[in-house]
Amino acid sequence: MISAQSDASMCGAFHALLKGGLPSRVVWTADLTYWMAGRQHAGKDDPSWATEEGYLEAHRALGVMPYYYYPTFFTLKHHYDDTVEWTSNTNGPTTTVTARTPLGEISQDYTFLPESVSTGIARHFVSSVKDLDVLRYLVEHRHAEPIGLEGYDERMARWAQYDGFPSLGLPRSPLAALLVEWAGIENGIILLMDAEDAVRDLFAMLEQEDEIALDALCAYRPPLVHFPDNLSSENVTSIYDEWMLPTHRHRLDRLHAAGIAAAVHLDGTLRGLLPKLAAAGFDAIEALTPAPVGDVDVTEMRAVAANDRVILWGGVPGAMFAPPYTWDDMEQHVRALLDRWRGTPFVLGVADQVPPDGDIQFCTRIAELLQSEGA
Repeated sequence: MISAQSDASMCGAFHALLKGGLPSRVVWTADLTYWMAGRQHAGKDDPSWATEEGYLEAHRALGVMPYYYYPTFFTLKHHYDDTVEWTSNTNGPTTTVTARTPLGEISQDYTFLPESVSTGIARHFVSSVKDLDVLRYLVEHRHAEPIGLEGYDERMARWAQYDGFPSLGLPRSPLAALLVEWAGIENGIILLMDAEDAVRDLFAMLEQEDEIALDALCAYRPPLVHFPDNLSSENVTSIYDEWMLPTHRHRLDRLHAAGIAAAVHLDGTLRGLLPKLAAAGFDAIEALTPAPVGDVDVTEMRAVAANDRVILWGGVPGAMFAPPYTWDDMEQHVRALLDRWRGTPFVLGVADQVPPDGDIQFCTRIAELLQSEGA
């Protein structure tokens, strides 16, 4: 594996944090994917962003450490057998994806919203026990292969030239997969109550399938693995201990035994889940979105986490890049964060993404603020 750089670079400082150190400078990250999509929709994008090199150069020009790169992020790929037929049909802003099986079919509608340059799920695959049976059939009739690790050493070395770190993501935990990918919050919670045995059987199958990615990662031993569970306290806190914590502990035990650090994505409300995730053993909790957008102020976030060792990652709400917020608002917010988080393990990061109408120069100005502060 590539050796860690001096912590004078952000990449080197990030490696130092993962090893439990307190580096001499602040790591500053920003996921620019959403902002870039907005520029592309408006016809104002840079064609070079479509390449990995152009993507990395855009981050370097803005003074942020590149971390997310979705074309090479996930570490498991699924292949369905001949009994499953997938089709996709687009009508106006809505695309309907359908899976047909001998047990029946399930469909999901994705609607593009030009005002926000985003795509939302208008109808989920699974809304009933019958749909759940079809989903279980899909899982039974597919096989998985690990991906994303071939050439990872070379990718790390290439990203280090741009002061970056290429992330690797596990499949979502079974509960997160159900709520995010297949059923949505409302349908998913109803199924947990009305079809508990069937859901547990499904989760057991998903756990067994996901172990393939876990095996590959533990054998390869990258410095960090990401849990892309897209959590929010308002949705998951009351069911976390029963339905997700055992999965997290199992995966964390295996990764830590292999010497791998782990980060989890928490980009909604924080107060309920932040202390639970810290206690579960995560090394970093990423995309932490504080007030004025979230429910916890940056000045109290470490106390809410109730853990002095976990890396707090985030703290800069994406919404503050856009009106009505000004640079004065942003500067005051970042300075308050630095005053309170300094001396503890943290990564300064946009939570969750810079929006399409965001002032991208705020990224550069934050980098300049850090430099002027000697942070």
